[in-house]
Amino acid sequence: MRPKVNRWIRAAALGLVVAGVAASVALGAGGARHAWSAKVVATGLDSPRGLAFAPDGGLLVAEAGHAGDVCATTPGGRVCLGTSSLIAKVDTSSGAVTPFVTGLMSTLVPDGGITGVDGLSENGGTLAAVVTAAPQMVGGIGCDGQPADCGSVMAAAKAQAGAVLQVSASGTWHALGVPGAKDFGATVADPTLSGEGPNANPYGVLALRSGVFVADSGANLLDFVGPDGSVQVASRIPKNAPGGFPGDGVPTCVAMMRGNLYAADLSGRVWERAGSFDPKQLPVADSSGTPVLHHVTGCVSDGLDHLYLVDMWGTPGPPIPAGPQSVANTGSVVEVDRTGKATVLATGLDFPNGIALAEDGSLYVSTGSTCTAQGTPFPDCGHGGSIVHLTAK
Repeated sequence: MRPKVNRWIRAAALGLVVAGVAASVALGAGGARHAWSAKVVATGLDSPRGLAFAPDGGLLVAEAGHAGDVCATTPGGRVCLGTSSLIAKVDTSSGAVTPFVTGLMSTLVPDGGITGVDGLSENGGTLAAVVTAAPQMVGGIGCDGQPADCGSVMAAAKAQAGAVLQVSASGTWHALGVPGAKDFGATVADPTLSGEGPNANPYGVLALRSGVFVADSGANLLDFVGPDGSVQVASRIPKNAPGGFPGDGVPTCVAMMRGNLYAADLSGRVWERAGSFDPKQLPVADSSGTPVLHHVTGCVSDGLDHLYLVDMWGTPGPPIPAGPQSVANTGSVVEVDRTGKATVLATGLDFPNGIALAEDGSLYVSTGSTCTAQGTPFPDCGHGGSIVHLTAK
């Protein structure tokens, strides 16, 4: 991965196909208040990302998929598309995984990452999901000389790219709004929004009774999608410090605590919006004053005093998959209170990504999130990704 990449950077950084699924998990590190236990409850997932609990209490997982056979060269590089992305139901007792919403857009992007449906969120019976990219990024792909499924694949891509999907209890969905389209247009109008040219990658999502907040890690914006599908830009995430990775803001997740919106980004920063277009950075460190976040991809809150964040890998810099500089198995889960005090709950996770908070206070985390369940060139990814259950003893 290059520090300076094309318009699909967010997919490459967040979905780079890497070796190494199995991970040992160290628990209660960083001065934790109590010991935690970890248990793998599901395996064989296809690039698992966001997690959420369905209105009926069942666990859902967004699987970004393994792309497909419709390939083309775009202004951002060569991509391959398919409809292998899906949302699945997970039986946490038996490990059984059952498709719930299928036929969603999945893309293999130029730097080797997979994108698809990434964010999931439920509130008051409303389940929202978000599909990455933007319709402008796939609109120029034609079907001349393409496989027979090209028509259906491109129809799905154009209908879903950059969209927030509102999902029913039966697994049907409709596009509530398309923040990816608006944000892509915003980066065209204001090139300072994105360091890689026109870009959009709606990635994190938070469902509320009044609408849906979205973290766009391509345009570096926080959006609000209203019940009527309207999209409003709520905040802009500042660029990272010079020389850092990534160079842009890259917000990846949003959560609500005490009625205030918080966001976190791929450079390991946490932002408190406080109703402002320019959010305030919340310093995060453990009891010794040591920063513990590096590259955040998922967050969830208990709504009152604590955020739980997924640190995808624990070394500053690009997600190097293998070799002596590999960052595999360096991910962690960090608890942060509203003052910024952090406690590391689990370490040694292999490229974790999404997180969900259960009613009993336990946590579910997707791991091996960059491993496809099939077609991967890496033997260690042959069994796909997993879901780990973290519980306080």
